Amino acid sequence: MLLLLLPLCSPISTLFSLFSTFRFLLFFLGFVFPFPSPTRDRSISCWVLLLFSMAAEPPSKRLKTIGSRGFIKESEFIRIITEALYSLGYDQSGNFLQDESGIPLHSTIVKQFLEQVKKGEWDNSIATLQRIQLQNEKAVIFLLLEQKFFEFLKSEKDTDALQILRQEMVPLGVNNKRVHELASKLLSASGKDTQGANSGSKVVEKLQHLFPPALIIPKKRLEYLIEKTFDYQLLYCDCHNIPNNEFSLCSDHHCGIHKIPSETVQTLEEHKDEVWYLEFSHNGKYLASSSKDKSAIIWEIDAQGKFTKKHKLVGHEKPVVMVLWSPDDKQVLTCGENEVIKRWTVDSGQCVQSYERNGVGSVSCGWFHDGKGIIGGMADRRICLWNLDGTELEHEQERREQKLSDVAMTTDGKWLVSVGTVCVISLFNRETRDVRLIREEDMITSFSVSKNNRHLLINLITQKIHVWNIEGQQPFKMFEYNGQKRSRFIIRSCFGGYEDSFIASGSEDSQVYIWSIVRARREPCSVLQGHSGAVNCVSWNPTDLHMLASASDDRTIKIWGLDKKLK
Repeated sequence: MLLLLLPLCSPISTLFSLFSTFRFLLFFLGFVFPFPSPTRDRSISCWVLLLFSMAAEPPSKRLKTIGSRGFIKESEFIRIITEALYSLGYDQSGNFLQDESGIPLHSTIVKQFLEQVKKGEWDNSIATLQRIQLQNEKAVIFLLLEQKFFEFLKSEKDTDALQILRQEMVPLGVNNKRVHELASKLLSASGKDTQGANSGSKVVEKLQHLFPPALIIPKKRLEYLIEKTFDYQLLYCDCHNIPNNEFSLCSDHHCGIHKIPSETVQTLEEHKDEVWYLEFSHNGKYLASSSKDKSAIIWEIDAQGKFTKKHKLVGHEKPVVMVLWSPDDKQVLTCGENEVIKRWTVDSGQCVQSYERNGVGSVSCGWFHDGKGIIGGMADRRICLWNLDGTELEHEQERREQKLSDVAMTTDGKWLVSVGTVCVISLFNRETRDVRLIREEDMITSFSVSKNNRHLLINLITQKIHVWNIEGQQPFKMFEYNGQKRSRFIIRSCFGGYEDSFIASGSEDSQVYIWSIVRARREPCSVLQGHSGAVNCVSWNPTDLHMLASASDDRTIKIWGLDKKLK
């Protein structure tokens, strides 16, 4: 309305109106300016010039942004989508988007350069490149000249290749090591060593990291941004426990407590005394448990997810402290308390071999990584190794200071893990005979090795659980968790869930505790109630991320699944 009235006003009133209008605008920019003053002339002049320039700039020239926060540049957004269409093979759609939006994927000069490179026009592409004025222009020229060098070499034009090397590449002062390598190729006996030559399209791919992203959109940039978004959502996902291939672009991702086992779906009551140990088979189809009642049971899961007894393994004269699956899930080991180790077949439920040494009983056992040998933690605090047929193998580790409640071999067969002293775990390298030590602050009661051999889960007598990284040259402690209760018994913990991102543990207070490794909080994210006696051991199904089993002094095994009411 103001602009329509201006022609009807006198020059004085017109100037006053313009001045009043700018005073009003400046007020909303944070200035209090009743009338001009000497101290503010410069500032006001700058703002007036800015406002005039903004008013004079055509709308088409202004930078357009999209999104609620206004920092996504529309031109970059469209170019990234265009690049995604081309990378997916939708060339016509990419062309159409450029035409309709008026926003090209590349500027005219960059497009010309890339087309010349694809055609192998090395001299023309170098000339065009010099018009683009890149900061690292020499590195790009070097790469182009290298392809020209290989073309001459392939055509057996050794003199031309040498000239390129001496007169054009060396003066650039770029990558002298590569220059010497190319000279060696030139002098090679065959004269045909063109390893390193690439097609024009391959050269374009290699050039991308040398160009600023503003000139050439990085390949698959849209995929990268979406994956980064997923990474961010994972970082703040409290209980992430689904495979990544179940993510959807159509909604934000968040796993709540409903994605981890939290409800009893079945209670197994076949044992006649305390249940001390249990473990799922590697294929997730079976569960094995051992008890103070001197037996072990193999359970089989049906199509509806319910467990039934397949075999009851009877033959031990003392309580069975543990039961372990062979790598192929066709056999199990049972270890009597200060007694023999027995090997059973899963199909028949029959004992096929017993292992002992000079009347010395065992207190723990384990499989070789390939299932071709047996490990025994003996009552005399020594480690014994056998072939499957019962032949004892030589082993040079010394007697330990405390009972070997756990022994294990990593799945690559490289490390033999055992408790060395009261507060030390020994990692014995079977190839080099070297020993690495993990020193804890308190007495170690049990441990568990992760499936990927990267981490060690250690239970301490002080009711703490520690996670150690054992992958590198020197083991180091990563996390500490607490909350479960332990005073008299051996309580066992396990890794589980998607990519072993959770820790579950039994407890003497009759509860099961679960922590999220990703969140790295000491306090549990879930506590499961249901048992009426100490929970001695837990096992997470390796193929069903939402199934957990617990063994208790109340003589039962509980199978935990998702609580459907929490969805």
